[in-house]
Order: sequence, then structure tokens, then C-alpha cells
Amino acid sequence: MPLIAEEMGETPRLFVFLDGLEFVEGSGPVREVMRPLLPHGSWRFYKNRLEEAGLLLERIGEAHAVFLDWSNLTAEVLRGCPKLEKVAYIGVGAANFVDLEEASRLGIAVSNTPDYGNRSVAEHALGLLLAVARNIVSGDGDLRKGRWTQFAREGIQLKGRRIGLVGLGKVGSEMARLCRSIGMEVSYYDVERKPEMEEGIASYLDLPDLLSACDVVSLHVALTPRTRSFFGKEQLEMMKDGSILINTSRGEVLDMEALARALRRGKLRGAGLDNFPGEPMPDLGELTGLENVVLTPHLAFNTREAKDRMTAIAVENVVSFYRGEPRNIVNPEYLENARFGVRDGPG
Repeated sequence: MPLIAEEMGETPRLFVFLDGLEFVEGSGPVREVMRPLLPHGSWRFYKNRLEEAGLLLERIGEAHAVFLDWSNLTAEVLRGCPKLEKVAYIGVGAANFVDLEEASRLGIAVSNTPDYGNRSVAEHALGLLLAVARNIVSGDGDLRKGRWTQFAREGIQLKGRRIGLVGLGKVGSEMARLCRSIGMEVSYYDVERKPEMEEGIASYLDLPDLLSACDVVSLHVALTPRTRSFFGKEQLEMMKDGSILINTSRGEVLDMEALARALRRGKLRGAGLDNFPGEPMPDLGELTGLENVVLTPHLAFNTREAKDRMTAIAVENVVSFYRGEPRNIVNPEYLENARFGVRDGPG
């Protein structure tokens, strides 16, 4: 049942929630979440993801605004939506699913939902660290295979160890506080110093010094042209022998093949990864055959609290856009060709 619910609004605009997945369950909660849109237009809420451009256009060809998470709005699809003014991506990595260059050329504003799950992602990063440090996943597997490996699975205590955070934005800052709370020493590297965090929480180190000094390195950087594949063989070689790498940033920031080699030859004690290139069907290569790596399928954001927050932000992004106060825009260049200005009716 792809169409979950729909409701008429107060203007001729049409808003389409393209692939709701599990973000909102049931027609009652859907109507509550979408209610703020009604003064600005009607809405339709679909549940499933579509791959084919033709099927996508059947749903959004007449839309003025589209909400999406996993569907791909290619240049072809965007050109097939003559009324489209706004794309509200539910998440952070809009560039992975929307052709931003074409959207800007067509005057379509694209927004994302930053800061929706900082705590959820940080908690998951800490969970990955604990799983690697204490052999939790491999120990579970031993028992399920009828093996008792109490003395073969020696772990490490994290209290007193030093963690280095590469990136100290909102998620990195949450991770810093969590690690301090369990007695870890915290250092960080960021392109911008964070004086407020250096007061009793985290000390600053240049990246090479951080990599060589820390028992754990955790990546918390946004995916940009500068950070794509920035953590590779050179950075892995700088890391302390026997250290642990955690990544809850986009998988594209990390050279997976170089990591697999470092894990296989024992340079690193282990790794915990939640994001991968090519999602949702990533090529994990050698990683699946390595016992010293814990893999989760992009679960870090996936809490009820985070999903409720990101959906609410996406709706507010559309409402504020039609109030003439666009927010969380990831392609400000759209203004040069904007299809929508501050006016009462749809464009």
C-alpha cells in the first residue's frame, strides 16, 4: 500500500512525501506530523522507495515540494517536475540523492535536517567502540557456535585510554562528553579550534600527533570534496599500533581497502563501522571476512527520537520556505534561478 494518507490544504500547492519508510507509522501520526503544511498546500504521503524515473514522475510530476530519504532525484527526474520549487531531504547527505547542480540550475531549493540525531549517533559510535574493545560481537558468535572462549577473548579497558576525535562538530562534541564520562582522555582535531571544548573536555592536537598518540580514533566529519577519501593508507599508517578506528561519518571519507589491509596485518586492533560507500548495497570486500571489525548497516541515526526529530525538521523546512524564510538550504545557488519567491500563491 504505497499511498498511506493524503489531505487537502488551503492553497493549490501539492507536497509529496515520497518514501516515508519507517519515519512515521500509521495514518494518524502521519496526519499529525503533516498538519503544519495544510495552510500552504495539500499533501500525499507514500511509503515505499521507487527506483524508476517514470514511476517517480507519476508521483511527483505535479508536486511543488517533495520530501525524500532514499529515492534519487536525478537531473532527468528534476527536469520532469516543472512545478517543483522545494526538495526537503530527510537526513544530512542530500548530495547523495539529489542532483544539486541541476536543482540549482532549475531554481529548486534543497534542504537537509542537520543536528537531528547528534546524541543517537554519538551513542552508537560509543557502542561500536565498546563492541570492538571488549570482543562483544565475536564472543556472542562463539557462544552461538557452542564455543566457550572466556579466556581467549581478552579485551581492553577504556578508562584511562586516549580517544582522538577527527571532527568536533555537534556529534563529535557529544562523543567527547560520553567518552569523558567513562574516564577516557579526549583529544580532537578540527579545521576550527573549539575553545569552549578545551576547557576540561578535550585537548587539541594536530592530526598527525593525534593519530600517533591515541588508542582510539573516531571520525566525525561531514562528506565534502575535501574529506572524500581523506582517511586512507597514509593516515592509517600514522595511527598507533594496536589502536581502534571508529567511523560513523559517511563511508566515502574512509579508504575501505586500505583499512582492510591494516586490520588484516594487525596494524589496528579493530574497527567499528556504520557507514559505507554504495549504500544500501555496499561492496564490503574483505571486511566481511575479518573478525576484528564490527559492521552495522547505517544504524547510528536509527532511534525513534532521532527519526521524529528529523521528520519535524523537514516539515518545518518546507513551512519556513513558503513563509519566505528558507532554512537549512544546501544549494544557496538556487536563488539565481528561484522558481518561488515570497508570495501568497504557488509558482
